[in-house]
Amino acid sequence: MIFIKFFILFLLSSSLYSNEMYFDNISLSKIKKVIKKEEQIAKAYKTYVLKNALKPTSISSLATYLPDGFSYSNLFGQSISLDDTNTYIISLIPSNVKSSLYDKYYSNENRVYSKAPLSKENHNVSIVFSSKEEYIFNNLSLITTDDTLIKNKYLLDDKGVLHWYDDNGDILYSFDEKIIVYPTANMIDNGSISSEFKNILDNANTSLSPGQQIFNMEDGIAQEYINIGGDIGIIKLGDTTRDIGETIIQFTRRAGGMIVNGDIYTWGNNANQIVGLGTNNFTGSSDSYYKYPVITGLIRAKAKTYNSDIDDKNYFSSPLRPKFVDFFSTVYHSTCGVTVEGAIYCGGAKGSAVSFGNNFTHIVNSDGSLVNSTDPEMLYRSRYFDGSTTDKSAKKMFANNQLWLILSQDGDIYRWGYDHSSGFSGNGSTQFNYYNRDTNKDPEKISVSNNGTSVNFDDITYLLTIGYRKMGALSQDGDIYIWGIEPKIADGSCEVTWEGTTMNLCAPLKVETDIIFKSISGGLEAFLAVSTDDKFYKIYQPKNKKPIILSIEDEIKSYSDYVAEDDIELLSVDFSSKTPISEATWNTGIVWVNSKNELKGDYFTSENENDDFFKDAISKIKWKKIKVIQDDNGMCGIDIYNQMYCWGKMSFYRTVETSYIDLMGNTFMLPVFNTNLYDLEKDFLLAEGGYDGYLTKMTSGDWNPSNNDFFIKYPTYIGGFNYEFIFK
Repeated sequence: MIFIKFFILFLLSSSLYSNEMYFDNISLSKIKKVIKKEEQIAKAYKTYVLKNALKPTSISSLATYLPDGFSYSNLFGQSISLDDTNTYIISLIPSNVKSSLYDKYYSNENRVYSKAPLSKENHNVSIVFSSKEEYIFNNLSLITTDDTLIKNKYLLDDKGVLHWYDDNGDILYSFDEKIIVYPTANMIDNGSISSEFKNILDNANTSLSPGQQIFNMEDGIAQEYINIGGDIGIIKLGDTTRDIGETIIQFTRRAGGMIVNGDIYTWGNNANQIVGLGTNNFTGSSDSYYKYPVITGLIRAKAKTYNSDIDDKNYFSSPLRPKFVDFFSTVYHSTCGVTVEGAIYCGGAKGSAVSFGNNFTHIVNSDGSLVNSTDPEMLYRSRYFDGSTTDKSAKKMFANNQLWLILSQDGDIYRWGYDHSSGFSGNGSTQFNYYNRDTNKDPEKISVSNNGTSVNFDDITYLLTIGYRKMGALSQDGDIYIWGIEPKIADGSCEVTWEGTTMNLCAPLKVETDIIFKSISGGLEAFLAVSTDDKFYKIYQPKNKKPIILSIEDEIKSYSDYVAEDDIELLSVDFSSKTPISEATWNTGIVWVNSKNELKGDYFTSENENDDFFKDAISKIKWKKIKVIQDDNGMCGIDIYNQMYCWGKMSFYRTVETSYIDLMGNTFMLPVFNTNLYDLEKDFLLAEGGYDGYLTKMTSGDWNPSNNDFFIKYPTYIGGFNYEFIFK
C-alpha cells in the first residue's frame, strides 16, 4: 500500500514537472519570437526615420518596412505599440514569464536594433540609433524630403544623405559618414577654418565628433580635413603647418630635441632648464657650483593649457594639452614651441625671466599675472604670438645669440630681441635694439620687397657653425634670400662690393638664379635647397663672393663611387667635410642617399676612414635620409624602416672661460640613454657639464679614439627613434 502511494506521488510530481517544462518551453519559444518581432519593429522604425525624416506615430505606419502579414500581437495576448513621445516600443509581457526567462529576455544577446527594458516592471524596449539616425531624429524640424522647401534646411535624399542649403537655396555641404563641403560654404579663410563655416554648422545644429572626416572642395579637388576636437578643432591632413602627426628632430649644436605626436621632448645641459624639471641643480657632486646637470634621456615638455580645471591639478598629460608643430631648443635659449593654432609657448629660465621681454613673459592666469621667475618648468603662451589672428600666429621660429626670427602664418618674418654685431635682424645694420635696449618692444616685421613688390615667405632657416652663420628664407615665389655677417664670411661691414656687385649683407639678399625652389634647409656652413623639379642645390656665400649655387647632381659626378644609373636620382643630401678633416676642409664634402638607398660620399670621420668594419656597417643599412650635425662629420641618418643611426663626435664644448655661459655650453647632442652607449659605472640618465669644457665621459677605450666624451665609433641605432623624422 505504501508502495502504491509512493508510486502515485511520483507520477503526480512527474506530471507537474512535465507541465512546468512544457510551460517553460512554450514561454521560451514565445520570448524568442517576441524578441524577433521587437527587432523587426526597431529596424523598421530606424528605416522609416531615415527615409521620411518623420517620427512614426504607430506601428501600422511602419507597414511598408515590416514583413507581409506582420502581427501586432506579442504572443502573450497583448498588442505591441509605440510610445507617443519617446523612441520606445511598448511590449507588455507577464512578469512571471519574464522572471522565469530573465536571462533570455534581458541579456540583449539576440538584439541588434533594440535594447531590452531596464527592469521587470518596465515595458519600454529602446530603439538603438546610429549617430546619424539619432542626429536626424533630434533635428526633424530642420530636415525635409521636399526639394521645394530646402531653404535653411537639410534635404534628406533617398540614400539617407543630408544636404544643407542656405536661405538662397544654395547647397553648402552634404553630411553622411563624411562631410563634403562645397565652395559656397567658404570653409577656409587665410588657411584657417572660417568663422562663417563655424556659424553654418551652429545654425544647422551640427556638432562634429572627434575623428569626423571633412572633404572641402577646393578648385575642384576634395581636400581632406579631420576634426581633432577640443581646442584644436579641424585640421587639414597633409598640411605641414597643421599636422600634429609630423615628427621633427632638431640638432642645434648646443642641444637636441624632437616633436612626436605634437609633444616636445628635450635633453641636454639644464643650466637654463631646457627640460621641464623645475630645477637646474643636483646633489652628489663635490663642486656642483661649477657644474650643471646634463639630462641624457628624453623629457617631455609640460605646457600650460590655460584651463584652470586642468592646470590646477597639474594634469600635464591631459588630452587637451597644447600640441606643437615646430619648436626651438638650446642650452642658451631654453625651449620654445609653436602650437597647431600658431601660438608660441616658451619656458625654462629664459622663458620665465623678465629680461626675456614682456611679449614673451607669459601670462599665467586670466587676470594677466606673470610667471614667477621661480616657476620655469612649464611652457607658457606668448602675449604677442597667441594664435588669435594670422599675423599673430607663428609657423616657425628659431634664435641665434639674442635675436629671434619668427615666421608668421601669413608669410611675414618678424625679428624680436636684440642683435649686437651679426646683422641677423635683417634691418640692414649690424645691430638691432642693442643700445638703450627695449625689452617691451613688440616683434617687428622685416620688410622685404622685390622690384617694388612685397615678398612673403614659406620657410625660414639658418646655418649652424659659429663664425659662418647666415639666416635663410624661402619666398612664396620660390626665391631664396640670405643675410648675416659673421667673421668667417665677412669683415664686419654690411655694405660690400664683391665681384663688382654692391650688396647689403645685413638685409635679406635675393640669390639671383632662374631656378625656382620649393624647399630650403640649413646645414653647417651651407644651405640645401630643392627645386620644383626635385633637384638638389648647395647655396652659400664665402667672403668676397656673391652667393654661389652648385648643382649637387653635377658635383657628385667627380666622386669615385658615383654610378650614373644609381645616382641620377637622389633621396637625401647634406654637406660634410673631406678628410683629412680641418677647418680648411669644412663644407667641401657631400654626402648623399641614392635611389638604391645607398649612402655615399664624404661620410667618414677622422677616426674611421680606413676602418673596413665601419664601411661594411654603413653598406648594410638601407638609407633614406642623412643629416650632418658636426664639422668632424658627426652624422645621423634614417633607414627605410624609420630607424635612426648616428656616428661620430656627439659632445659639444665651450672651454673659453668658467663663466656661466661657458658652463652651460657643454652638452651632448644625443640623449645618451637611448644609445645604450655609456659607462656602466656612471648614472645613465644624469651627467655633469661644467667648467673648462667638462662633461661626464660616456664612451671610452676602443669606442673613443678621439677622446671626445661621447664618441660613437660605428653607426648606432638610437633606441626609441622609430619615426619618419624631418631633420630641422
